[in-house]
Amino acid sequence: MHPHLRATRLRRVTAAGAALVVAIGLASPAMAHALLASSQPAAGSNLSSAPTEVVLTFTEAPDPKLSSVQVLSSTGTSVTTGPATGVAGSPTKLRVGLKALQPGVYTVAWTTVSSVDGHLARGSFAFGVGATPPSEGGESTEAAGSSPVSPVGVVGRWLLYGGLIVLLGAAFVALVVFPMPPPPTLPLVLCGWVVAMVGSAVVIGVQMVEAGVGVGDVVGTSIGTAVLLRFMPLLVALPAIVWLLRRGASRPGLVVVAVAAGAAMLGDVAESHAAASGAVVFNVAVQWVHVAASGTWLGGLVALLLGLRGQPSPETRRIATRFANSATVGIAVVALSGVVRALSEIGPLQNLAFTDFGRLLVAKSALLGVLGGLGFINHFRSVPGAGKSLGLLRRIGSMELIVATSVLVLSATLVNLAPPAQATTTIQPAPASVTVSGSDFGTTVRMQLSATPGTSGFNVFRATLNDYDSGAPLSGRTVTLRFTLPSRPDLGASQLALKPVANGAYQATGANLSIDGTWRIAAQIGGATGTVEVDLQLATRQPQLKIDVNAVPGLPTIYTVHLAQGRSVQVYIDPGKGGANEVHLTFFDSTNKELPIPTAQLGIGPAGQPLSQPVLRTLEPGHFVADVTLATGTYSVSFSATASDGQTLAAQLQIPIAK
Repeated sequence: MHPHLRATRLRRVTAAGAALVVAIGLASPAMAHALLASSQPAAGSNLSSAPTEVVLTFTEAPDPKLSSVQVLSSTGTSVTTGPATGVAGSPTKLRVGLKALQPGVYTVAWTTVSSVDGHLARGSFAFGVGATPPSEGGESTEAAGSSPVSPVGVVGRWLLYGGLIVLLGAAFVALVVFPMPPPPTLPLVLCGWVVAMVGSAVVIGVQMVEAGVGVGDVVGTSIGTAVLLRFMPLLVALPAIVWLLRRGASRPGLVVVAVAAGAAMLGDVAESHAAASGAVVFNVAVQWVHVAASGTWLGGLVALLLGLRGQPSPETRRIATRFANSATVGIAVVALSGVVRALSEIGPLQNLAFTDFGRLLVAKSALLGVLGGLGFINHFRSVPGAGKSLGLLRRIGSMELIVATSVLVLSATLVNLAPPAQATTTIQPAPASVTVSGSDFGTTVRMQLSATPGTSGFNVFRATLNDYDSGAPLSGRTVTLRFTLPSRPDLGASQLALKPVANGAYQATGANLSIDGTWRIAAQIGGATGTVEVDLQLATRQPQLKIDVNAVPGLPTIYTVHLAQGRSVQVYIDPGKGGANEVHLTFFDSTNKELPIPTAQLGIGPAGQPLSQPVLRTLEPGHFVADVTLATGTYSVSFSATASDGQTLAAQLQIPIAK
C-alpha cells in the first residue's frame, strides 16, 4: 500500500477513535420517566412529630398540571389539604400540604406525567407518625415506582418510526442515489407521511388517555408541546407532497419533504429519553443523528429495492454502488451513535443482563449486527454484480427489511421503558402473623412468606425459599417483593428488598402493607440461572375485630363486621352447608342504611390455604353475592371495597361450614 494512503487511513481511524472517546465522555447517564428519586418524609421512615407537607423529588421534571400526589390514612381517607403543586426553582419537585396527622401509618401515592417525554409513571410508599414498628430490624422500602408499557403505545411508536424512516429514505434516495427520482418515489412519500401521522396520533392519544385529559385540556401542558413538535413538521410537509403529486417529482419539493422528515425526527427525539437529563443538547443531537442515519439507510433501502426495476445495466450498478457507499456511512453512524446512547442510558454494564431495558438493548444491538452483516454481503457481493443481475441484491435487501422491522419494534418498546440509571364473636382470634405460600410457574422454587404482625403498618417480612423438588434451602438469592392493592388501582406499586438472614431465609422490615385489604405480592427471586416470580395474595390481619354473630335455627348465620367510622358489613353464606352456596356481602353506613359501593373483592378458601376469588354479582349498590361450592370445614372469608370518601372497607373472618 502507498505510504500516503496508509497515513491517510491511519489519520481517519485516529480521528474516529478520538471522536468516540469524546462522545463517551460527554454521554452522562440519562434518567427517563419521572420516577421518584427521594422524598420528605423518606419512604419507610417513622417520625416523632407530624409533618405539614410531603415533598417528592423525581428523576426528571413532572408536569404539575397532569401529575398528582395523594396521602392516605390506613383507612384510605385522604389527609391532604389540596392538589399537588410544583416547587418554585425546583422543576423536579412536587409538594402537597397535609392536615393535622394523628399517630399511624400513611401512604403516599403519586402519579406523574413527564414534562420531557410525556410518559406516565406511578408508585407509592408509606411513612409513620409515632407508629410502633416491629422489634426486628430490616431494610427501608424502595419507592422508585414504575412506568407501565402500553402495547398500543408501542404500536404507535412503531408506526411513527416506520413512517418517518420511509419518508426520509424515499426523499434521500431520489435526491442522492438516482439520477432522476424513480416512479415509486411519490407513493412512498405519501405512504410514509400517512403512516407517520397515524403513529403520531396514536402516541399522543395514549399519552392523553394515561394522563386522563381531553383534547381541550392539553393546552399549556407538556402534552400540548408534544403535539406541536410531532405534528407541525408533518403538516409543513403536506403542501410540498400535494405539489409533488400534482406536478411530479422535483428536487425542491423532495428537499422540503426530507427537511420536514428530519425535523419530525428531531421533534420526536426532543420528547424522548435523550432530553431527560445530563448533557441534553449533546444527547438529543446524537439520538437525532442515530435516527436520521437509520432513515437514510433502511428507508433508503426500501426506495432502492422498489426503484430498481427493469433489466440490469451498468446504470443499475452505478445506482446500487452509490447507495452502498451511503449505506456504509449510515451503518457506521448508527453504530457509533448507538454505542454513545447506550452508554448514556444503561448505567453500570450489569444492567445489560439484569434489567428488561438492558436485555432489549442487547437484542436490538444483535439484530443491528445482523443487519450490518447483510449489508456487508450486499456491498461486496450483490452490488458488484448489480449490472448483470439484481436477484441477489433484492433477496438480501428483503432480508434486511424483515430484520429491520423487528429492530423498529424493539426501538418502540425501549422508548416506553424507563432506563436503569410503591358482644364479641366466638370467631377464632387472628394469629400474631399472616403467612402465605406459593411457587413459580416453572415449579422450581417453593416460597413461604410471613408478615408480622400482619396488620396495616410496619411489618417484618420473612421469606423462606426451598427447591421445589428436593426441598433443600436456597441460599445466595436476591429477593424483592412488589406490593399492589387490587382494590385501589390508583395506588402505585411499592417494593421491598429482603436480605439473607439464614440458610434459605430472607428478611426485611417495611410499611408496604400501609392500608387494610388483600394485597398482591409479586416476589422476584434472582439467582445464577435467572429470575423467577412467585405471585402471592396476603390479606392484612384485623386487630381486635368486633364481629356480631346472629344465629337463628333454619336460617343462614349472619356475621356483622364492625369497621371504622361506624360502618359495618354483613356477611352470610347461604345455606352454609357443604355443596353449592351463595356468599353475600352487604355494606352499611353509620346510620345502618345500605352504603352504595360500586365494586368489591371477595376471597374465600379453607383456613390456612390460599384464597380463591369468585366472581361477585351486584344485587343492588352495596349488596353483592358470589356462587361458590364448599366442603365441610372452616373457611377464611376476606373482603375489600372502597367507599366514596376513599375509606377502605376490608376484613377477614372465619366461618364454619356444616355438613
